[in-house]
Amino acid sequence: MSSFLPPLKTLKVFEAAVRTRSLTLAAHELFITHSAVSQQIKVLEEHFGQPLFLRQSRGVEPTEAALAFYAEVKASLDRIALAAEQLTLTGKSRVVRLIAAPSVAMRWLIPRLSQFQIDNPRIEVRVTTTMSEYFEDVKDPFDVILWRSPLERSGYECIRFLDDVSAPLASPHFLELHPIKVPRDLVEVSLIHLSSRAAAWSQWLNKAGVAVRRKMPGTVYEHFFLSLQAAATDLGVAMGTLALVDDDLAHGRLKQLFPEVVLHGEGFHMMYRSAADSNPALKTFINWLTQMGQASAYDPERTHPADFPGEH
Repeated sequence: MSSFLPPLKTLKVFEAAVRTRSLTLAAHELFITHSAVSQQIKVLEEHFGQPLFLRQSRGVEPTEAALAFYAEVKASLDRIALAAEQLTLTGKSRVVRLIAAPSVAMRWLIPRLSQFQIDNPRIEVRVTTTMSEYFEDVKDPFDVILWRSPLERSGYECIRFLDDVSAPLASPHFLELHPIKVPRDLVEVSLIHLSSRAAAWSQWLNKAGVAVRRKMPGTVYEHFFLSLQAAATDLGVAMGTLALVDDDLAHGRLKQLFPEVVLHGEGFHMMYRSAADSNPALKTFINWLTQMGQASAYDPERTHPADFPGEH
């Protein structure tokens, strides 16, 4: 069988010449001279004892036999390239393990993750959620964790990647039933509270110039996505994170009240393994997360002090 095998270095030249229909373009693509391409084609033709190209004024035209051979050569070169890629990646992790709060995973990460997987089909992102408000409670191993405050751990680095800006949100139908013209009107309607940010409404109303009692009445929900669902189904006005409801705002399912008054958190932070530079998959994912965070920026031209630091 090996006696039928042509010189292997001629095959790449042959493939480029057939694909481009030009010895000149093939030479340019392979970074060799035109004469070198001609010589390799001549070697191949002598090996098979027949011409493979018809020389024309504007290039070359492969013979019918050459076209049939080309199909097999290209398929074989593609398989070799794929095998080489797989061998290169052997021993290098292509799995990225990420932990985030359910609200961040559901409302921000997952809607964007499909495009990342399309662009990077060989990187598997495994998403795990945690209900805990305390980082110390997270026991599962991870490469990346998304948190609502800065974190520290040996062997990891932490950066701020997404703005954390909160504002009052309500459904259009609720606002039809309960006209709210000024911030003070909010005291008279049903407010939706989040247990992890119990003081958010008092902070927002004080910032809007409305004096309130220390404890605000209303319904308390344990998780953001529950409070958001309550607002979307006309149960009241929620204090919501804008980055997590951009789709609801864009499609009119929710409306932001009094956009001139917002609360600024410390920002969502991404903590990742320090060895990211030696892990191409992890580095690619971190760069993508950073870009997505910048695309979701509330106001990239300004920085703000945190109104409620250190909360998950």
